[in-house]
Amino acid sequence: MLLGMDDAQQADLRLALKDVANVVRSKTPAEQIADEYRSLNPGAAIVAVRSDTPARFGIIHNISAAGGIVIVVSETKDPELILRSMRAGAREFVLESDHEELRLAVRTHAKVTFGAGELGQVVTIFGAKGGVGATAIATNLAGAMQRRSLRVCLVDLDLYLGDVLAFLDIPGSYSITDVLANMSRLDRDLLASSVTKHRSGINVLAQSSKVEEAEQIKGPDVAALLEFLRRNYDFVIVDGVRGFDEISLAALDGSQHVFMTLTQDVPAVRNGQRCLELFGRLQYDQGRVKLLLNRYLKASKISIEVVSETLGQPLTHTISNDFLVLIDAINRGLLLTEIAPRAKITQDIEGLIPHLLPERAPRLRRQSLLGTLFGKKVVDGTT
Repeated sequence: MLLGMDDAQQADLRLALKDVANVVRSKTPAEQIADEYRSLNPGAAIVAVRSDTPARFGIIHNISAAGGIVIVVSETKDPELILRSMRAGAREFVLESDHEELRLAVRTHAKVTFGAGELGQVVTIFGAKGGVGATAIATNLAGAMQRRSLRVCLVDLDLYLGDVLAFLDIPGSYSITDVLANMSRLDRDLLASSVTKHRSGINVLAQSSKVEEAEQIKGPDVAALLEFLRRNYDFVIVDGVRGFDEISLAALDGSQHVFMTLTQDVPAVRNGQRCLELFGRLQYDQGRVKLLLNRYLKASKISIEVVSETLGQPLTHTISNDFLVLIDAINRGLLLTEIAPRAKITQDIEGLIPHLLPERAPRLRRQSLLGTLFGKKVVDGTT
C-alpha cells in the first residue's frame, strides 16, 4: 500500500516494485487508514514523509498499532525524519531514489500475502477436437494479457508432446514436476525466477525437459498446481487439455473459464455437442463454458447460426481465419502482436480479454469433478 505520495512518486515506486509486489495506492483520510489497512491486509505500507508533512507520522503510528509493517521513503536521509519515523513504529527508512534498497526492504520486511487475497483465474483453452488451434489461441491470449501488465503463467498440460515451448521458441527448463516437488518452499520471487520466461514477460511452465517424469503427475497434483499458481498470477492460461482423462478433468475442475474451441466443420461441431452434454452431466456452473469459433469464415455453409443452433448455446466469440500470418508467427516463434499487431486475427484474440476481466466468474461447485467421475458417483448418476 502506497501512502502520502503524489502521482509522480507513486508511478516511480510502482515501476520500481513491479517484479516484487502487487501495489495499491490509498487516498483514504488519515483517520481511516488503520481500518483500510486491516481490510486490505497488505504485506506492508510504504509511507512518504517530508519535514513539512508531520501528519504522516500519525499514519505510521496508526498502521503500526494495527499490527502493520511500515517502510518509510523520503527525498533525503534527514536524521530527525529517521528518528521520528522509527519512534512512530516504522521498520525501515529508505531514500525514494534508491530502488534497489527499497526492493530489499520490501523483501526483508513485508509479509507474504499472495495466498490471503483474491486468487487469480484459471482459463483453459479446450479443443473440441484436435487441430482446432487451441495452442495458438492460448499462447497469443497470454501475450495479449501480458501487454496489459497482468501477471500471466502459461501452462502446457500436454505432458508428452506439448507445443507451447515450440510456438514461443523457448527452451524448457524448470518443469511441472519441479514445481510440484518444491511448492512448499517456493515464494513468488523464487517461482518467477525458476519458470521459463518468454521475452514478452509471459511465464511458461511445461514438462518438455523431463518427459520421463510425466507418469508421476496425477489429477490431484494438477489441481494443487493450479491452486498454487492462482496465488501467484492474475491469470493462468492452460493449454494441452485433451478429452476427459484424469489430468484434463483436474484442469477443467480447477478452471474459472473454459473456452471450448471449435471450427466450422462437422466433426468439430459434433464433438462440441458431446462435450457440452458431458459438461452438463458433470454439473458445471452455467456460463462457465464459453464457445469460441476459431478460423471463422463468413462464407462457410456451417454458419454461426447453424453452430449455435446445433449446440443449443450462443457463441461467445469468433477468431478470424488468417493462416498465412499465423503460420509465419508459429514458424518464427513469435507472438502475433510482434509481427502483425493490427491484423484481424490479432485483434480477435485480444478481444477475448473483456470476457475475462469485467468480473470474477462464480466459484466452481465444491464437489470435485474428479470425484464425480472416479468416485462413487458416476456420470449417469448411478452408484
